[in-house]
Amino acid sequence: MAEADLMRPPSISYPVLVADIGGTNCRLSLVADPESPHQPLARLGTGSHPTAEAAFSAVLSDVTEKPRSAVIAVAGPLDGRQAQLTNAVWSFEGPRIAMALGLTQGLLVNDFEALAASLAVLGSDDAVTLVEGQPDPDGVRLVLGPGTGFGAAALLTRGERGMLIPTESGHIGIGPEDQAEHRIWPALSNGVPRLTVEHLLSGDGLVRLHKAVALTSGTPAPEVSAADVARLAEDGDPAALMTVICFWRLLARVAGDLALIFKATGGVFIAGGIAPRLLPLVDRAAIRTVFTGKPPMEELVGSFALRVVTAPDAAEQGLAAIAGNLHRFGLDDPKRLWFG
Repeated sequence: MAEADLMRPPSISYPVLVADIGGTNCRLSLVADPESPHQPLARLGTGSHPTAEAAFSAVLSDVTEKPRSAVIAVAGPLDGRQAQLTNAVWSFEGPRIAMALGLTQGLLVNDFEALAASLAVLGSDDAVTLVEGQPDPDGVRLVLGPGTGFGAAALLTRGERGMLIPTESGHIGIGPEDQAEHRIWPALSNGVPRLTVEHLLSGDGLVRLHKAVALTSGTPAPEVSAADVARLAEDGDPAALMTVICFWRLLARVAGDLALIFKATGGVFIAGGIAPRLLPLVDRAAIRTVFTGKPPMEELVGSFALRVVTAPDAAEQGLAAIAGNLHRFGLDDPKRLWFG
């Protein structure tokens, strides 16, 4: 055996538990072997059990073939084998999870690392194109999106070797750029010491935008959820419709900015639960104008493709792909793998 093979950490053992843990929901699936698709086990509310291990154990108690390992995506920053959800109380420690579930090994990844990995395996029917661009098959691919929070990650590939780059882009600052945004910005920033992307491009952000639009237009602002805003907009409610228009414009602006940061010639993908729901209300011409309106870099950004991921299991597909080939995504790292 070559020395390089001796140095490489072992592959993930099957069956593999794959878990997508967001700030609101967690989805658990089982992958039987490298050639099999993931099989959904359960969808739970995040925080429905005292700990993540308790939630996993409750689901796996009814599973005949127990997993030997786990690949878990967490909506929060990672520190090696540990992670903490940004918008929920659950914490994760790889060896502790392995001991609780009787696993031989596992891996924690950021939730947008999982989505970035999915870009290597998603089919053409798994996304809707907003801006055609001229994507380079070998270029950097960027995935971003609003959900309970806002996340982004990039996928770089060089031959058979790749690298996932997670970010905390949801916590960068944001300010107004046009007259409409200047009108609503005081209401948006009221009571917030520092307005960030996540404050606006998330479920809570959609609600915050709706309140600001209603206040600025002098109309009553009832207490609504993000789902209510989407439903009201589909029904033609003026304040809700304007809110969705603002939301899409801000999302396209941030997508264009992050695309420049990563020089995402392979394409930009919007993922998460909110954007697909709002697709019927998107104005593609307006989105293209905002996305590419980055003087003096309009020509470069005009070559970037912008797509919305519509596959509801994109994260699970990404996790299954990671389990099948750690080396492909630069995750064959002893500092991140954990063992029982």
